[in-house]
Amino acid sequence: MNETVMITNTQAKFKQDPLPLPPGNLFTRLLTARVIANLHRCSVMDVARAMWPNDRSLATMLVLRATSAPATTTTSGWAAELVTKVMFDAVTALAPATCAIDIMGDGLVATWGHYGAIAVPSFTASASNAGFVAEGSPIPVRQFVDAAVQINPYKVASISVMSRELVEGSNAEVLITDALVRSAGMAIDAAFFDNVASSAARPAGIRNGVSTLTPSANADPFGAAFEDIFNLIGAVGSVGGKGPFYVVGSAGRAAGMAGRFVTSAIVIPAASSAVGNDLVAVAPQAIASAFSVDPEVDVVNAGSLVMDTAPGSMDSTGASHRSVYQTDSVAIKVRWPVSWMVRASGGVAWTTPAWK
Repeated sequence: MNETVMITNTQAKFKQDPLPLPPGNLFTRLLTARVIANLHRCSVMDVARAMWPNDRSLATMLVLRATSAPATTTTSGWAAELVTKVMFDAVTALAPATCAIDIMGDGLVATWGHYGAIAVPSFTASASNAGFVAEGSPIPVRQFVDAAVQINPYKVASISVMSRELVEGSNAEVLITDALVRSAGMAIDAAFFDNVASSAARPAGIRNGVSTLTPSANADPFGAAFEDIFNLIGAVGSVGGKGPFYVVGSAGRAAGMAGRFVTSAIVIPAASSAVGNDLVAVAPQAIASAFSVDPEVDVVNAGSLVMDTAPGSMDSTGASHRSVYQTDSVAIKVRWPVSWMVRASGGVAWTTPAWK
């Protein structure tokens, strides 16, 4: 049977698109289409047309997908790119699972394209870079700290095994989104907020090399919360200017901050399980990040896998092997280039408060 016909028949239930499209659906649908297309050895465009015939934005992306130029010191017009936030639907799709994506989205965002590394300027705005001058007086010459720093390439990768029925069923988009996109978002959060140095496998956490601030000793929890937040914002204020500033805590602390204080576009309470008992303030202007808008997806329905989060070789003693062919399962591998770096160290501050 022709593969296009088979895809059309098995996925006909998608044609009506009865549910409202969530933010980030372009990315999740692209990911789902790539999984189904790999499984049936047909084109992604055929799958997209069969499953979501009314989604013109997805079809347009598949036909016209192009790489945006990154902000580099060797690219003409790079300075203009610094004031342009390039946001992708992929970032929107990850946002519900990760606080780090929200912060990176308000900073400098570039796309990987086919570049091995991306150079971005390390300087941020400062009042000392300009000043008033009397009429007829010489204008001072100031040397900006403009050395370029590099965003090095890293990737978030995952292999998930699903039954063939799940992949081809009516809930394929929802299941693939939950298993792959949300997992990637949570992995990004865990690495983004830690203090681990960069390695061959991952970028440095934003708290790497940043010393903790002394928490407030105020016996009044309400007063202590105010003092800790004020101190954190004050520490990153020279980089963040008038904001916004993200104050990231556990879900309970974020809810407490939202309930105790009048939130605004200047101070944004945010929740992440990755910070534990700490409170982290970030000026997003200090963060530069890079994403690939087109993650690589490979699908196999034959062969064996080592079912382990820390797999050894296929002949490892005691390893748990699974034949995806014998169990009629589908193994989905996603490789997604994602990286970030702190280009102004004064843009991150943290403490471990005593209040709840």
